[in-house]
Amino acid sequence: MKVRHVVIIAIFVGINILIFSSLDFSKDEVEEVEIETVVPILKASEVKITEEQFNVEGYGTISAFNSVDISSEVQGKLSKGRKELKEGVKFKKGELIFSINDTEAQYNLRARKSGFINIIAQLLPDIKIDFPSEFDKWNDYIGDIKLNERLPTLPAWKTKKEKIFLSTRNVLTEYFAIKALEEQLAKFHVYAPFSGVVTAVFVSDYTVINPGTKVLTLAQTENFEIAVSIPASSVDNIEIGTECDIFTTSGELKGKGKVSRISEVINKSTQSVEAYIKPKPLDGYKFIEGEYLKVAINETGVFKGFRVPLSAVKENEVMIYNKSDSTLSTRTVSVLNENNKGLFINGVDNNEIVITQEVRNYNSTTKYGVLIK
Repeated sequence: MKVRHVVIIAIFVGINILIFSSLDFSKDEVEEVEIETVVPILKASEVKITEEQFNVEGYGTISAFNSVDISSEVQGKLSKGRKELKEGVKFKKGELIFSINDTEAQYNLRARKSGFINIIAQLLPDIKIDFPSEFDKWNDYIGDIKLNERLPTLPAWKTKKEKIFLSTRNVLTEYFAIKALEEQLAKFHVYAPFSGVVTAVFVSDYTVINPGTKVLTLAQTENFEIAVSIPASSVDNIEIGTECDIFTTSGELKGKGKVSRISEVINKSTQSVEAYIKPKPLDGYKFIEGEYLKVAINETGVFKGFRVPLSAVKENEVMIYNKSDSTLSTRTVSVLNENNKGLFINGVDNNEIVITQEVRNYNSTTKYGVLIK
């Protein structure tokens, strides 16, 4: 081997010896690695208490304040009035809707009146003897009775003896029987109890009907109401006479109204209460039976609170972020109003932080971060 090669090998070995001697194998050092803890970040809002005067909004169908089923109280053949008995036909108050043939009833009534005249005529001789001062009034009364007119009122008796005399001769009994027949005869002609429109017809013209037969349904026009479901929590803030705005479903203002009455029964499934609105259309508009409308009821008073999205409240509780230890806690609140902007609540304080999103797997010891918007 050449000297040159020996020298190179010696230098290489020396370098390696120096490198290995510089290493310290007496300690087995393990570098410690820090593990970062991932903190959930939640959306939140900082509470700023404000004052609001808001509306309770709801939807309802307009219906006639008065809607009645008109039935026949007598028997006979049905005959329409001047108008057809069809749905959509309008009648004014007091206008004849339909009549029932009353020819037989008229004859029976006249026969009964003739018998009544005969009864009194037979009593006149006795009256002239026993009650001479009363003879003329009873004689004149017979002349006042007209077969085609209503029976005139009986002359007043002046003594108890005269009253007993008339009673024992069936004068009073027959008089009131005839008056009852007159009342029944009036039921052969049926007039509109109010101005309205026919919404249903159950029989046709010339049908023979019996007492109790339903003929038609008449709904009062220009006198409507709207039943609106409102949250039970808002009932205390609404009073009889509270004003409201009435809109079409497209949002066009159509009329004004006032609360006429409020139900005292809560719907168990929806936790709502029915409020009844008396509407009045704006100039150029009119309401129609069955029309679906939106109603905004003005609540009374000004309320303090904070508006949050729907997702912030669950079973009347919100999540509060504790700044001191970054944990969450629950807080019971009251919902004063709900609209398209969210829920207006009270029970929170200024500068508190309310979580505005749903929190899953909530634990009171878990640390959280917040993203305030």
